[in-house]
Amino acid sequence: MKQTLSSRILLLSAFLLLLVTAKAQEKSKPIAIQNLFPEQGLTDPHTIIVNGRLYVFCGHDQSWDTEDTWKMDRWEIRSTDNLIDWRKDGEILPTQTYIGDQPNCWAGDISQKGDKYYWYFSNKHYSTGVMVADSPEGPWVDALGEPLLPAGIIGKTPPYDPTIYEEDGVYTIIFGSGRYQAATLGDDMISLKTDPQPLMVYTKEGKERWTADKSTLFKRDSIYYLVWGSDYAMSKNLYGPYTYEGNFLAGGHNDLFQWNGQWYAVMENKDIGLLYRGVSLKPVNFNDDGTIIIPDDDCGFPADGRKWQFELSTMGWKALEGTCIKWNSDGLIKGKVNGNALIESPVWLLTELDKYQTLVIRIKNKSKAKQAKIWIASTTPKGAFWEHPGIDWEEEDQILINLDSESKEFKEYTIDLSKLPNLEPMLKRIRIEPAIGVDKGNWEIEYISIQ
Repeated sequence: MKQTLSSRILLLSAFLLLLVTAKAQEKSKPIAIQNLFPEQGLTDPHTIIVNGRLYVFCGHDQSWDTEDTWKMDRWEIRSTDNLIDWRKDGEILPTQTYIGDQPNCWAGDISQKGDKYYWYFSNKHYSTGVMVADSPEGPWVDALGEPLLPAGIIGKTPPYDPTIYEEDGVYTIIFGSGRYQAATLGDDMISLKTDPQPLMVYTKEGKERWTADKSTLFKRDSIYYLVWGSDYAMSKNLYGPYTYEGNFLAGGHNDLFQWNGQWYAVMENKDIGLLYRGVSLKPVNFNDDGTIIIPDDDCGFPADGRKWQFELSTMGWKALEGTCIKWNSDGLIKGKVNGNALIESPVWLLTELDKYQTLVIRIKNKSKAKQAKIWIASTTPKGAFWEHPGIDWEEEDQILINLDSESKEFKEYTIDLSKLPNLEPMLKRIRIEPAIGVDKGNWEIEYISIQ
Protein backbone atom coordinates (compact mmCIF):
# COMPACT_ATOMS: atom_id res chain seq x y z
CA MET A 1 0.00 0.00 0.00
CA LYS A 2 1.32 3.38 -0.96
CA GLN A 3 2.18 5.61 2.01
CA THR A 4 0.72 9.09 2.15
CA LEU A 5 2.91 12.08 2.94
CA SER A 6 1.26 12.50 6.33
CA SER A 7 1.91 8.86 7.28
CA ARG A 8 5.57 9.24 6.31
CA ILE A 9 5.83 12.36 8.45
CA LEU A 10 4.25 10.49 11.39
CA LEU A 11 6.68 7.59 11.00
CA LEU A 12 9.62 9.97 10.78
CA SER A 13 8.43 11.87 13.86
CA ALA A 14 8.05 8.62 15.80
CA PHE A 15 11.57 7.54 14.78
CA LEU A 16 13.06 10.89 15.82
CA LEU A 17 11.21 10.74 19.15
CA LEU A 18 12.63 7.27 19.83
CA LEU A 19 16.10 8.47 18.88
CA VAL A 20 15.89 11.51 21.17
CA THR A 21 14.53 9.36 24.03
CA ALA A 22 17.32 6.82 23.59
CA LYS A 23 19.93 9.60 23.56
CA ALA A 24 18.42 11.16 26.69
CA GLN A 25 18.42 7.80 28.49
CA GLU A 26 22.02 7.19 27.44
CA LYS A 27 23.02 10.65 28.65
CA SER A 28 21.28 10.18 32.01
CA LYS A 29 22.74 6.73 32.65
CA PRO A 30 25.03 6.86 35.70
CA ILE A 31 28.74 6.73 34.97
CA ALA A 32 30.86 3.92 36.38
CA ILE A 33 34.63 3.76 35.85
CA GLN A 34 36.60 0.88 37.31
CA ASN A 35 39.92 2.70 37.41
CA LEU A 36 40.00 6.48 36.97
CA PHE A 37 43.78 7.01 37.01
CA PRO A 38 45.33 3.67 36.00
CA GLU A 39 48.88 2.92 37.14
CA GLN A 40 49.42 6.41 38.59
CA GLY A 41 49.38 5.49 42.28
CA LEU A 42 46.59 7.95 43.15
CA THR A 43 44.26 6.97 45.99
CA ASP A 44 42.44 8.24 49.12
CA PRO A 45 40.07 10.42 47.01
CA HIS A 46 38.31 13.46 48.53
CA THR A 47 35.96 15.69 46.55
CA ILE A 48 34.56 19.19 46.30
CA ILE A 49 32.40 20.75 43.56
CA VAL A 50 33.16 24.37 42.64
CA ASN A 51 31.37 26.23 39.82
CA GLY A 52 30.22 23.00 38.18
CA ARG A 53 33.66 21.41 38.34
CA LEU A 54 34.47 18.37 40.47
CA TYR A 55 37.87 18.46 42.17
CA VAL A 56 39.39 15.29 43.57
CA PHE A 57 42.28 15.47 46.02
CA CYS A 58 44.26 12.21 46.08
CA GLY A 59 47.28 10.99 47.96
CA HIS A 60 50.07 9.55 45.81
CA ASP A 61 51.71 6.22 46.61
CA GLN A 62 55.42 6.88 46.27
CA SER A 63 56.52 3.71 44.48
CA TRP A 64 55.31 0.29 43.48
CA ASP A 65 58.53 -0.99 45.08
CA THR A 66 57.16 -0.07 48.54
CA GLU A 67 56.89 -3.27 50.56
CA ASP A 68 55.93 -2.85 54.21
CA THR A 69 53.91 0.35 54.75
CA TRP A 70 52.10 3.12 52.88
CA LYS A 71 54.63 5.71 51.71
CA MET A 72 52.84 8.66 50.13
CA ASP A 73 55.00 11.51 48.88
CA ARG A 74 52.41 14.15 47.87
CA TRP A 75 48.78 14.97 47.26
CA GLU A 76 47.58 15.59 43.71
CA ILE A 77 44.59 17.67 42.58
CA ARG A 78 42.57 16.46 39.57
CA SER A 79 39.34 17.91 38.19
CA THR A 80 36.61 17.26 35.63
CA ASP A 81 33.41 18.80 34.30
CA ASN A 82 31.92 15.52 33.04
CA LEU A 83 33.36 12.71 35.26
CA ILE A 84 35.14 11.28 32.23
CA ASP A 85 37.80 13.75 31.08
CA TRP A 86 40.25 14.75 33.81
CA ARG A 87 43.06 17.25 34.12
CA LYS A 88 45.81 17.73 36.69
CA ASP A 89 45.47 21.06 38.50
CA GLY A 90 48.35 20.88 40.94
CA GLU A 91 49.95 19.07 43.81
CA ILE A 92 50.73 19.65 47.47
CA LEU A 93 54.05 18.53 48.92
CA PRO A 94 54.65 17.54 52.55
CA THR A 95 57.44 20.14 52.66
CA GLN A 96 54.71 22.79 52.35
CA THR A 97 53.41 21.63 55.74
CA TYR A 98 54.77 20.91 59.21
CA ILE A 99 55.32 17.30 58.04
CA GLY A 100 58.58 18.21 56.30
CA ASP A 101 60.37 15.93 53.87
CA GLN A 102 58.59 12.70 54.88
CA PRO A 103 56.35 10.43 52.74
CA ASN A 104 53.46 10.81 55.20
CA CYS A 105 50.74 12.25 52.93
CA TRP A 106 47.88 10.11 54.15
CA ALA A 107 44.14 10.75 53.77
CA GLY A 108 42.38 14.09 54.27
CA ASP A 109 39.34 16.09 53.21
CA ILE A 110 38.64 19.35 51.38
CA SER A 111 36.07 21.96 52.43
CA GLN A 112 35.01 25.52 51.59
CA LYS A 113 33.85 28.39 53.78
CA GLY A 114 33.18 31.75 52.17
CA ASP A 115 35.90 32.45 49.62
CA LYS A 116 38.49 30.24 51.33
CA TYR A 117 39.28 26.55 50.86
CA TYR A 118 40.63 24.29 53.58
CA TRP A 119 42.59 21.08 53.11
CA TYR A 120 42.62 18.90 56.23
CA PHE A 121 45.38 16.33 55.94
CA SER A 122 46.91 13.40 57.81
CA ASN A 123 50.55 13.28 58.84
CA LYS A 124 50.56 9.50 58.41
CA HIS A 125 48.66 8.22 61.47
CA TYR A 126 50.31 10.67 63.85
CA SER A 127 48.24 13.87 63.60
CA THR A 128 46.00 16.07 61.44
CA GLY A 129 46.89 19.50 60.00
CA VAL A 130 45.11 22.12 57.91
CA MET A 131 46.06 24.24 54.91
CA VAL A 132 44.27 27.20 53.37
CA ALA A 133 43.98 28.59 49.81
CA ASP A 134 41.95 31.05 47.75
CA SER A 135 41.23 28.37 45.13
CA PRO A 136 40.94 24.58 45.17
CA GLU A 137 43.90 24.61 42.79
CA GLY A 138 46.04 26.48 45.34
CA PRO A 139 48.58 27.74 46.11
CA TRP A 140 48.20 26.08 49.51
CA VAL A 141 49.70 27.35 52.78
CA ASP A 142 49.94 25.53 56.10
CA ALA A 143 47.53 27.54 58.26
CA LEU A 144 49.09 26.65 61.62
CA GLY A 145 52.56 25.27 61.02
CA GLU A 146 51.66 22.58 63.55
CA PRO A 147 48.87 20.02 63.96
CA LEU A 148 45.26 21.02 64.40
CA LEU A 149 44.76 17.60 65.99
CA PRO A 150 48.01 16.66 67.76
CA ALA A 151 48.93 13.23 69.08
CA GLY A 152 47.30 12.65 72.45
CA ILE A 153 44.21 14.80 71.85
CA ILE A 154 42.03 11.68 72.19
CA GLY A 155 44.30 9.59 74.39
CA LYS A 156 46.18 6.73 72.77
CA THR A 157 44.02 6.70 69.62
CA PRO A 158 45.85 8.38 66.71
CA PRO A 159 43.97 11.52 65.47
CA TYR A 160 44.21 11.09 61.71
CA ASP A 161 42.12 10.52 58.53
CA PRO A 162 39.82 13.55 58.90
CA THR A 163 36.46 14.06 57.24
CA ILE A 164 34.60 17.40 57.22
CA TYR A 165 30.81 17.63 57.35
CA GLU A 166 28.97 20.95 56.97
CA GLU A 167 25.33 21.62 57.85
CA ASP A 168 23.67 25.02 58.34
CA GLY A 169 27.04 26.72 58.43
CA VAL A 170 28.39 24.47 61.19
CA TYR A 171 31.51 22.48 60.28
CA THR A 172 32.24 19.18 62.02
CA ILE A 173 35.52 17.28 61.81
CA ILE A 174 35.39 13.49 62.22
CA PHE A 175 38.63 11.55 62.66
CA GLY A 176 40.37 8.55 64.20
CA SER A 177 39.94 4.81 63.85
CA GLY A 178 38.06 2.08 65.65
CA ARG A 179 35.79 4.53 67.43
CA TYR A 180 35.48 7.80 65.53
CA GLN A 181 35.66 11.17 67.28
CA ALA A 182 33.83 14.35 66.22
CA ALA A 183 34.28 18.01 67.12
CA THR A 184 32.90 21.34 65.90
CA LEU A 185 35.42 23.50 64.09
CA GLY A 186 35.87 27.10 65.15
CA ASP A 187 34.60 29.94 63.01
CA ASP A 188 38.15 30.36 61.68
CA MET A 189 38.15 26.71 60.45
CA ILE A 190 41.63 26.18 61.94
CA SER A 191 40.67 25.60 65.58
CA LEU A 192 38.26 23.46 67.58
CA LYS A 193 35.15 25.03 69.09
CA THR A 194 34.23 21.91 71.07
CA ASP A 195 36.11 19.01 72.58
CA PRO A 196 36.07 15.76 70.59
CA GLN A 197 33.39 13.25 71.49
CA PRO A 198 32.87 9.71 70.20
CA LEU A 199 30.48 8.73 67.42
CA MET A 200 29.15 5.42 68.69
CA VAL A 201 28.18 2.68 66.24
CA TYR A 202 26.08 -0.28 67.36
CA THR A 203 24.77 -3.40 65.72
CA LYS A 204 21.01 -3.88 65.57
CA GLU A 205 21.45 -6.17 68.57
CA GLY A 206 22.91 -3.30 70.58
CA LYS A 207 26.57 -4.36 70.57
CA GLU A 208 29.21 -1.73 69.80
CA ARG A 209 30.56 -2.09 66.26
CA TRP A 210 34.17 -1.01 65.83
CA THR A 211 35.11 0.76 62.63
CA ALA A 212 38.23 1.07 60.49
CA ASP A 213 40.10 4.29 59.70
CA LYS A 214 39.00 7.03 57.23
CA SER A 215 35.36 7.80 57.74
CA THR A 216 33.02 9.46 55.26
CA LEU A 217 29.90 11.25 56.51
CA PHE A 218 27.03 12.58 54.41
CA LYS A 219 23.33 13.26 54.76
CA ARG A 220 20.50 12.23 52.45
CA ASP A 221 16.94 13.29 53.25
CA SER A 222 16.84 13.05 57.07
CA ILE A 223 19.42 10.27 57.43
CA TYR A 224 23.10 10.64 58.31
CA TYR A 225 25.39 8.02 56.77
CA LEU A 226 28.73 7.05 58.30
CA VAL A 227 30.82 5.04 55.84
CA TRP A 228 34.19 3.34 56.26
CA GLY A 229 35.63 1.17 53.51
CA SER A 230 33.03 -1.42 52.56
CA ASP A 231 30.79 -0.87 55.61
CA TYR A 232 28.26 1.75 56.66
CA ALA A 233 25.91 2.83 59.45
CA MET A 234 22.91 5.17 59.64
CA SER A 235 21.47 7.59 62.20
CA LYS A 236 18.82 10.30 62.56
CA ASN A 237 21.34 12.43 64.48
CA LEU A 238 24.74 13.74 63.42
CA TYR A 239 26.38 12.63 66.65
CA GLY A 240 24.56 9.32 66.62
CA PRO A 241 24.31 6.73 67.89
CA TYR A 242 24.65 5.03 64.50
CA THR A 243 23.18 1.65 63.61
CA TYR A 244 25.42 -0.63 61.57
CA GLU A 245 23.61 -1.62 58.37
CA GLY A 246 26.15 -3.89 56.66
CA ASN A 247 28.13 -3.79 53.45
CA PHE A 248 28.76 -0.64 51.46
CA LEU A 249 30.08 -0.88 47.89
CA ALA A 250 33.30 -2.87 47.54
CA GLY A 251 36.48 -0.84 47.87
CA GLY A 252 38.58 1.06 50.37
CA HIS A 253 38.77 4.70 51.52
CA ASN A 254 36.02 6.68 49.84
CA ASP A 255 34.11 9.93 49.49
CA LEU A 256 30.56 10.59 48.26
CA PHE A 257 29.13 13.45 46.20
CA GLN A 258 26.12 14.33 44.05
CA TRP A 259 26.43 15.00 40.34
CA ASN A 260 23.40 15.91 38.21
CA GLY A 261 21.11 14.47 40.88
CA GLN A 262 22.95 11.14 41.06
CA TRP A 263 24.96 10.05 44.10
CA TYR A 264 28.47 8.75 43.42
CA ALA A 265 31.32 7.28 45.42
CA VAL A 266 34.99 7.58 44.58
CA MET A 267 36.76 4.63 46.19
CA GLU A 268 40.26 3.34 46.76
CA ASN A 269 41.12 0.23 44.75
CA LYS A 270 44.11 -2.12 44.56
CA ASP A 271 45.25 -1.15 41.05
CA ILE A 272 48.82 -2.51 41.20
CA GLY A 273 48.58 -3.93 44.71
CA LEU A 274 48.04 -3.12 48.36
CA LEU A 275 50.69 -0.38 48.42
CA TYR A 276 50.27 1.16 44.93
CA ARG A 277 46.60 1.83 44.49
CA GLY A 278 44.00 3.56 42.36
CA VAL A 279 40.52 5.16 42.40
CA SER A 280 37.18 3.73 41.23
CA LEU A 281 34.02 5.74 40.44
CA LYS A 282 30.70 4.08 41.31
CA PRO A 283 27.06 5.22 41.26
CA VAL A 284 25.30 4.93 44.63
CA ASN A 285 21.58 4.17 44.81
CA PHE A 286 19.18 3.78 47.71
CA ASN A 287 16.22 1.67 48.74
CA ASP A 288 12.96 3.30 49.87
CA ASP A 289 13.99 2.91 53.52
CA GLY A 290 17.26 4.74 52.92
CA THR A 291 19.53 1.71 52.95
CA ILE A 292 22.11 1.48 50.19
CA ILE A 293 21.55 -0.81 47.21
CA ILE A 294 24.46 -3.19 46.61
CA PRO A 295 24.28 -4.45 43.01
CA ASP A 296 24.73 -8.19 42.52
CA ASP A 297 27.74 -7.55 40.29
CA ASP A 298 29.43 -5.06 42.62
CA CYS A 299 33.10 -5.84 43.19
CA GLY A 300 36.39 -4.15 43.88
CA PHE A 301 39.05 -3.49 41.26
CA PRO A 302 40.71 -5.59 39.96
CA ALA A 303 37.59 -7.73 40.07
CA ASP A 304 38.27 -11.02 38.33
CA GLY A 305 41.77 -12.05 39.33
CA ARG A 306 44.67 -9.92 38.18
CA LYS A 307 45.91 -9.00 34.72
CA TRP A 308 49.18 -7.53 33.50
CA GLN A 309 48.67 -6.29 29.94
CA PHE A 310 51.45 -3.63 29.95
CA GLU A 311 49.43 -1.12 27.96
CA LEU A 312 50.70 1.89 29.92
CA SER A 313 53.76 0.77 31.87
CA THR A 314 55.71 -2.17 33.32
CA MET A 315 52.96 -2.35 35.97
CA GLY A 316 55.59 -2.62 38.67
CA TRP A 317 57.54 -5.55 37.26
CA LYS A 318 61.31 -5.21 37.69
CA ALA A 319 64.49 -7.12 36.87
CA LEU A 320 66.38 -8.69 39.77
CA GLU A 321 69.41 -10.10 37.97
CA GLY A 322 70.72 -11.30 34.62
CA THR A 323 68.48 -9.06 32.55
CA CYS A 324 66.71 -5.70 32.39
CA ILE A 325 63.10 -4.77 31.83
CA LYS A 326 62.07 -2.40 29.08
CA TRP A 327 58.50 -1.35 28.43
CA ASN A 328 57.22 -1.21 24.87
CA SER A 329 54.23 0.94 23.93
CA ASP A 330 52.93 -1.98 21.87
CA GLY A 331 51.94 -3.46 25.23
CA LEU A 332 54.75 -5.74 26.35
CA ILE A 333 57.82 -5.95 28.55
CA LYS A 334 61.10 -7.34 27.28
CA GLY A 335 64.72 -7.81 28.17
CA LYS A 336 68.10 -9.05 27.05
CA VAL A 337 69.52 -12.11 28.82
CA ASN A 338 73.02 -11.56 30.20
CA GLY A 339 73.12 -14.18 32.93
CA ASN A 340 70.58 -15.98 35.08
CA ALA A 341 67.63 -13.78 34.11
CA LEU A 342 65.08 -13.19 36.88
CA ILE A 343 62.15 -10.73 37.00
CA GLU A 344 59.61 -10.03 39.74
CA SER A 345 56.19 -8.44 40.29
CA PRO A 346 55.37 -5.97 43.07
CA VAL A 347 54.49 -7.48 46.46
CA TRP A 348 51.02 -7.75 48.04
CA LEU A 349 49.07 -8.50 44.88
CA LEU A 350 46.09 -9.56 47.04
CA THR A 351 44.41 -11.79 44.46
CA GLU A 352 42.07 -14.48 45.78
CA LEU A 353 43.69 -17.76 44.75
CA ASP A 354 40.78 -19.76 46.12
CA LYS A 355 38.63 -18.16 43.40
CA TYR A 356 41.09 -17.51 40.57
CA GLN A 357 43.35 -20.49 39.98
CA THR A 358 44.48 -20.27 36.36
CA LEU A 359 47.71 -18.56 35.35
CA VAL A 360 48.10 -17.56 31.71
CA ILE A 361 51.36 -16.20 30.31
CA ARG A 362 52.05 -15.18 26.72
CA ILE A 363 55.79 -15.17 26.09
CA LYS A 364 58.25 -15.08 23.19
CA ASN A 365 61.53 -16.91 23.84
CA LYS A 366 64.24 -15.47 21.59
CA SER A 367 67.00 -17.62 23.08
CA LYS A 368 68.13 -21.25 23.11
CA ALA A 369 66.43 -21.87 26.46
CA LYS A 370 64.02 -24.80 26.53
CA GLN A 371 62.30 -23.94 29.80
CA ALA A 372 61.12 -21.03 31.94
CA LYS A 373 60.28 -21.10 35.65
CA ILE A 374 57.51 -19.32 37.54
CA TRP A 375 57.39 -18.93 41.32
CA ILE A 376 54.04 -18.27 43.02
CA ALA A 377 54.32 -16.77 46.52
CA SER A 378 51.01 -16.95 48.40
CA THR A 379 49.95 -16.14 51.93
CA THR A 380 47.16 -16.12 54.50
CA PRO A 381 46.84 -12.47 55.63
CA LYS A 382 46.60 -12.04 59.40
CA GLY A 383 46.79 -8.86 61.44
CA ALA A 384 49.23 -6.25 60.09
CA PHE A 385 50.42 -8.72 57.45
CA TRP A 386 51.93 -5.99 55.22
CA GLU A 387 54.69 -5.47 57.79
CA HIS A 388 56.14 -8.83 56.77
CA PRO A 389 56.98 -8.75 53.04
CA GLY A 390 59.80 -11.30 53.22
CA ILE A 391 59.51 -14.50 51.16
CA ASP A 392 61.49 -17.74 51.34
CA TRP A 393 61.29 -18.53 47.63
CA GLU A 394 62.57 -22.08 48.06
CA GLU A 395 59.45 -22.81 50.12
CA GLU A 396 57.07 -21.36 47.56
CA ASP A 397 55.44 -23.15 44.63
CA GLN A 398 57.52 -23.43 41.46
CA ILE A 399 56.30 -24.20 37.95
CA LEU A 400 58.35 -25.23 34.92
CA ILE A 401 57.03 -24.55 31.43
CA ASN A 402 58.53 -25.92 28.22
CA LEU A 403 59.50 -23.25 25.69
CA ASP A 404 59.99 -23.16 21.96
CA SER A 405 63.64 -22.18 21.41
CA GLU A 406 64.50 -19.17 19.24
CA SER A 407 60.84 -18.51 18.66
CA LYS A 408 59.65 -15.74 16.36
CA GLU A 409 56.12 -15.85 17.70
CA PHE A 410 54.43 -15.41 21.06
CA LYS A 411 53.11 -18.58 22.64
CA GLU A 412 50.48 -18.78 25.34
CA TYR A 413 50.83 -21.15 28.30
CA THR A 414 47.99 -22.00 30.69
CA ILE A 415 48.74 -23.36 34.18
CA ASP A 416 46.31 -24.82 36.73
CA LEU A 417 47.33 -23.35 40.09
CA SER A 418 44.88 -25.45 42.08
CA LYS A 419 47.29 -28.39 41.90
CA LEU A 420 50.16 -26.53 43.58
CA PRO A 421 51.06 -28.12 46.92
CA ASN A 422 51.77 -24.94 48.93
CA LEU A 423 49.08 -22.64 47.59
CA GLU A 424 47.50 -20.32 50.20
CA PRO A 425 44.39 -18.14 49.76
CA MET A 426 46.03 -14.86 48.72
CA LEU A 427 48.60 -14.09 46.01
CA LYS A 428 51.62 -12.27 47.42
CA ARG A 429 54.20 -12.02 44.62
CA ILE A 430 55.34 -13.68 41.39
CA ARG A 431 58.84 -14.34 40.07
CA ILE A 432 59.71 -15.48 36.57
CA GLU A 433 62.94 -16.87 35.17
CA PRO A 434 62.14 -16.39 31.45
CA ALA A 435 65.07 -18.36 29.99
CA ILE A 436 66.61 -21.13 32.12
CA GLY A 437 70.18 -22.28 31.52
CA VAL A 438 71.31 -19.66 29.00
CA ASP A 439 73.26 -16.43 29.36
CA LYS A 440 72.33 -14.71 26.12
CA GLY A 441 69.30 -14.08 23.99
CA ASN A 442 66.11 -12.09 24.52
CA TRP A 443 62.66 -12.58 26.01
CA GLU A 444 59.35 -10.75 25.60
CA ILE A 445 56.16 -11.03 27.66
CA GLU A 446 52.92 -9.68 26.25
CA TYR A 447 50.48 -10.82 28.90
CA ILE A 448 50.28 -12.41 32.35
CA SER A 449 46.98 -13.18 34.04
CA ILE A 450 45.54 -14.84 37.12
CA GLN A 451 41.96 -15.67 36.15
